Amino acid sequence: MNKWARIALLLAATVATSLFLVRAKGGVFADPVPRPGRFVSVSLASLEIGASERVVGFSFNVTSGRIAQVPDMPIGWNISVDNDPSWNTSVAASVHVAAAALDASFFKDFAVIEKEDAADSPFELAGKVVVSTDFSHSRAIQVAMKDFVIREDVQFLKSHPSK
Repeated sequence: MNKWARIALLLAATVATSLFLVRAKGGVFADPVPRPGRFVSVSLASLEIGASERVVGFSFNVTSGRIAQVPDMPIGWNISVDNDPSWNTSVAASVHVAAAALDASFFKDFAVIEKEDAADSPFELAGKVVVSTDFSHSRAIQVAMKDFVIREDVQFLKSHPSK
């Protein structure tokens, strides 16, 4: 066997071995590229807040998904993401100073969620948005899955798909 034949055989054996060693859940081969529709962009298109109200906080729970990105978190905000390995995750954020309060337009494509297709529970989003006019008193607006707009054709900055 010549040198090139040995190299080709070694390369084929390496590729075959790595295919058998890299497996995802249920014995299915791992998908190195995110599947289409797995990452979704989330919006709250019809969030009704008063003319003088500003967003001072929010919290959302995700069932059968993880928070992949919150791409445009403004300065002056505190954010906490809990991507629990159960795929029941949450994100909460609040303003540090009144000047950093937001209007409802912030919630246009404000988060990217990775959906877990193999979970026992269906994909679900719920939570609340906290608004205030004077930063002494606040009002919580409850939001459910029906209030969210889910867009499947997302372009995300960088991906580390979970397995």
